[in-house]
Amino acid sequence: MLTQSLLRWSLRSARAVKAKAMSSQTLSSLFYDYDNVGEFSDLFEHEKMLADSVRVDTYAAAIRRHIKAGDVVIDLGTGTGILAILAARQGATVYAIDHSDFINIAEQIAKNNGVSNIQFLKVNSRDFACPEKVDYILHEQIGDDLFDENMIFNLLDLKQRAMKDTGTIFPGRFELFLEPVALTRAYRVPFIWETSIQGIDYGFIKNHPGIEKYKRASYASRYVDQAAFDHFLSEPAPVLSVDLNSIKGPDSIATRFSVSRRVIHAGRMEGLYLFFRAVFDEECHFDTAPQHTHTSWGNRLLRCAHHDYAAGDTISFQVEIGDIRFVDTWSCTFNH
Repeated sequence: MLTQSLLRWSLRSARAVKAKAMSSQTLSSLFYDYDNVGEFSDLFEHEKMLADSVRVDTYAAAIRRHIKAGDVVIDLGTGTGILAILAARQGATVYAIDHSDFINIAEQIAKNNGVSNIQFLKVNSRDFACPEKVDYILHEQIGDDLFDENMIFNLLDLKQRAMKDTGTIFPGRFELFLEPVALTRAYRVPFIWETSIQGIDYGFIKNHPGIEKYKRASYASRYVDQAAFDHFLSEPAPVLSVDLNSIKGPDSIATRFSVSRRVIHAGRMEGLYLFFRAVFDEECHFDTAPQHTHTSWGNRLLRCAHHDYAAGDTISFQVEIGDIRFVDTWSCTFNH
């Protein structure tokens, strides 16, 4: 009993320490850096990204359209070095930085392909002192939830310290979508208190005083397979648009907003489907919408109590973002 009590106390203490740390920009960045090094030292993660034709082809087209001989470029989080190599082939001077040991492999890939105008540097971007101002900060600091790879803080930090006044974060424009969605029946997972199976009613659990301790931090959301998507109930529109080339700091980004959607396709709403669009220019952009070509990014469903809507109905909800990097700190409130 003493051992079990000590274990429970240790787990509670660890969660409290992590929650406190995540409230600090510096400490939460350190947590992210630690996780990030492990993830992007995993060869499969790189293989998955290289196999993503939407990702690779759009970046390649944008680089060919914009980066030219004589440009100076930082490739932030270079990974396998593919973006650095594409920029270098345009005649740019490239500083490819990454804090993972995998950068050694990236350097060998460049040499093996006859590309020499890249400096590969194993360093955290926040510790990188670029010897010259750059024309482009090239990156793919884009997480499944758009902002969850510390994109905003890392890019705005480099922008302030290393980019010319005429320079460009590439890509720098992003749109976040949270769309009311109907899922195919096989992928529906209702809250337990909405469930009645084989004559067993679970409804009382909703207000049970002891149920909260069984909800993990991520309880209010889950990843869904693209095959789970049936249809959006309304016409998708971004709930948040961010242009990192025009804002000065994270405080410029809205964290509370109200959304209203007119239902054009009747159905049962299972939650809000999160996807994003990344924009290089008006012709070069991609998105992770489930009805479009599959990408290497995952899609998250922000869960809600299911609700049936008819065409012409209005779906209204409020979104409040705690920390934009962590969806677990976001909340959505519906006006049913």
